[in-house]
Amino acid sequence: MKKVALKIAYIGTNFHGFQRQPKHRTVEGEMIYTLKKLGYIDDLESSKFGIAGRTDRGVHSIGNVISFMSEREVMVNHINNKLPDDIQIIAKAPVRYGFKPRYAQSKHYRYVFFEEGLDISSMKKLAKLFEGEHDFVNFSKRNKSQKTTIRNISKINIITNNETEEDNIHGYIENKYSQKVDNPKYLSSPKYTSDLKESDDFIETNYIGEFKSVGRFNENFQNVNFNESTYKTVFIDVYGESFLWNMIRKMMRIFLFVGKGEINLNEVKKMFDPTEKYNIKPLNPENLILMDIEYNNIKFKYDDYAFEGFKRTLVKNLFDYKMKISLENCILNSLESLK
Repeated sequence: MKKVALKIAYIGTNFHGFQRQPKHRTVEGEMIYTLKKLGYIDDLESSKFGIAGRTDRGVHSIGNVISFMSEREVMVNHINNKLPDDIQIIAKAPVRYGFKPRYAQSKHYRYVFFEEGLDISSMKKLAKLFEGEHDFVNFSKRNKSQKTTIRNISKINIITNNETEEDNIHGYIENKYSQKVDNPKYLSSPKYTSDLKESDDFIETNYIGEFKSVGRFNENFQNVNFNESTYKTVFIDVYGESFLWNMIRKMMRIFLFVGKGEINLNEVKKMFDPTEKYNIKPLNPENLILMDIEYNNIKFKYDDYAFEGFKRTLVKNLFDYKMKISLENCILNSLESLK
């Protein structure tokens, strides 16, 4: 038997998260079902099936990793042909018997903002504050099984429309594919409403989940023509060895508030004090992408056919979204004529 690691891409919109759950469609559930159906694995224990990360519901990926043992030669496109279009294997690598995908050298997440008027200078200062080793207990969903809440963020890059990705992003895909990951505007723009506390969060805490003064739309939003609008994107790339549950999305709430001038850096510094209790509501999962996971001495080989197939799925989704936007924009603009 040989052990193989697979890098998988998926659009998280229609999944109930990555981790398998009864009566819910999940990425892991679809992968296991397909691998069993095709005879690559019999059961999870004997195949040493492992995963690198459990992304939340709605989170996307172009770099999550699974591994397993199999007596068969793993054929990427044989598996892809049986997988749903919104999950595809894009690369594989042979790995040693003891390889465990959760022990990564580095993980790279990207959060995409579509907000206008963000103070990028303050956000870059905030990035430096988050870098390094800290106790992130206030930036995670409390989990009693967690041994420690101390994590090390190696780097945070903030990329705006005025900069090129090639100048700012560590190579997470082989060079010949560096141009193939397009600006991900297919992602749903964030909805910063309905910021309610979660039932299992602390009650007596400093709650951070609602804007104090800044609304999502300006007073002239009714005059916006969405067919002619272009979104100014801001990418926040976060690199680290491992992350806590909801850690990235809670951090992004703070980045948004600092960018909007709702809180200052001195206030954020207090949040690193584990004796203080902060209830930070995670920002929307739809704008988060797991970009890549890297390991020492393991180089994944990307599959051209699989890569192009996943791109075709994204293009089709883009077309469908554009048609929907155009239709609803037509209805929106027609409402004025009814007055």
